[in-house]
Amino acid sequence: MNTTRDTAHINDAMQQGRFDESLRLIDESIAAQPDSADLHWQRANCLEQLGRLDEIRAELDIVLSLKPDHAAAIVKRVQFNDADFSDDDDEDDEEKLSEKEIERRKAMRAAKALQVSQQQEAELRRALEIDPMLAEGWSALSQVMRHRDDGVDREAEAVALLDRAIELEPDNTAFLETRASQRQTSAHRWDDGEDDANTIRTWTGMRFWRIRLEDALADYERVFALSGEIRPGLRSASLLHELGRFGEALARYDEVLAKLSPDDPKREYIVEQRARSENDGAGEREQMAKLIESGLLGDGKDRSLADDMGAQMLRAMSHAMRSGKTVEQALEAHVSEDPDTMMANNIAMQIFNVAHEPPPQLEAVNAAEYPAYQRRHVDGIGRQAQALKLRHVADAEARGLFMTMGQHVLLRFFACDGGKTGVATFALKPKWPGWLGFLVLFLTGKWKVTGMVECVTQFDDGTHFSTLHESPSPFEYADPIRAEQMPKNTPLAKLLERHRARVAAYRKENPRAVATTANDLSGMEARWIEGQRVKRDYRASIGYATDAELKRMLGTHHGRFAEKVKAQLAILASEAGVAF
Repeated sequence: MNTTRDTAHINDAMQQGRFDESLRLIDESIAAQPDSADLHWQRANCLEQLGRLDEIRAELDIVLSLKPDHAAAIVKRVQFNDADFSDDDDEDDEEKLSEKEIERRKAMRAAKALQVSQQQEAELRRALEIDPMLAEGWSALSQVMRHRDDGVDREAEAVALLDRAIELEPDNTAFLETRASQRQTSAHRWDDGEDDANTIRTWTGMRFWRIRLEDALADYERVFALSGEIRPGLRSASLLHELGRFGEALARYDEVLAKLSPDDPKREYIVEQRARSENDGAGEREQMAKLIESGLLGDGKDRSLADDMGAQMLRAMSHAMRSGKTVEQALEAHVSEDPDTMMANNIAMQIFNVAHEPPPQLEAVNAAEYPAYQRRHVDGIGRQAQALKLRHVADAEARGLFMTMGQHVLLRFFACDGGKTGVATFALKPKWPGWLGFLVLFLTGKWKVTGMVECVTQFDDGTHFSTLHESPSPFEYADPIRAEQMPKNTPLAKLLERHRARVAAYRKENPRAVATTANDLSGMEARWIEGQRVKRDYRASIGYATDAELKRMLGTHHGRFAEKVKAQLAILASEAGVAF
């Protein structure tokens, strides 16, 4: 048998990752040389590569029986130690045991674990006496000392042992990544001390020791440079984000993404993580805000009044986070243990929602799927519209408003005058929070379904004409919003006649003003969004609600809530960047 040639073949197969072939060649050589410690050592390493971990310990025992001072084998046997810390009666249901018996078993397991740890330490120190340059031994000893649970702080010793391993093998990525993970864990600052120059406080409120994060980053960066693997690249990107180095974080995420194929399942997750660092870190706030708002959708069913208080609090929280406030600051600004303050915060958020409605996201729907009271209302107005030869544009729902409304509302749209005038009608119950109508009804004890009809015309100079039925809304508007209410039972023909007269008078005074047109659902969406913009600007210009509006809204409760509502509106305005 040519031992040199066989060894070369074995080494070649191992280096090329042909471990099954390598194991076959090793077994053939062992059959001829059963007392070769080196062959059994190679077999143990090959078994490890093949994932046959339960066979390794026995093979290492053979190596050490043949060569007791094989330092590397001593270390590997410690690493693959399968100590059993269980009690013989562990299969018993512990719920049936006495507290004293449970504690006895815990103590026995702890004693066994300590005994094994001490044995492992002795073995590793023996290996290092044999070969002080064995880096794997120093690393293994570091792990044993770090995880020993005997009430003694061995952190500094464990760190020094791992540092020694890295000194011996500075390009060992496993050692570097282990140290990086440990440094990252130790970077968390859990104490109650004051922040200082070496403290990083993240947007989520987490506190870190800066130097430890930077040390962990240096290790992960080194591992990524050496290995090019995805994991250390992602971790270095995450640490760059925590350190506030958002541009560098984005670049690192892009490096990682460049290593993936377009259909790699990990890509979606990494893109989502990358988004946290976008816009100088604002992406993380946006993600959290969306996560909070997703909870407002619930099961998609109408919310009850009892749910609306919490819903508006969550809306306020997401708004605060988007403005740049930390989670802690958002809680302080919008959550209180005082019931009156929480009610005032809720009212303020409702007022703020009137000015800052999300885009409506109109979507054509089947009217038959909506409550009977809503269908009866739009059908009644529809018959009047048909008699007036108004064109039915669509039945729709403003999906984008469900988050604030908490109620599914059927809308019916009509167009006339070549699309220059639009008519919208709907009915809702007072629990709908978007208009604040429910607050009026809640505080006054009135519970009625409200049906609405509104005629709308917009001009390219920003003027917004609205003629509508009386509503429970306490709000008033001034130029450029020209809104006029008519008695609730006014027929559509009279409502439209009055609207056209008002529009004609304006055209006569402003002959250069051109009315915009909307003849389909997308046009209605655009008109709605423009109306939102005009109303938002007006509301912001008056501090969102005048005192007269608050008095109409709160009635006899004005003295109890008004000042708190104003204070909360000021906070919401500042978060929106609006001068108040």
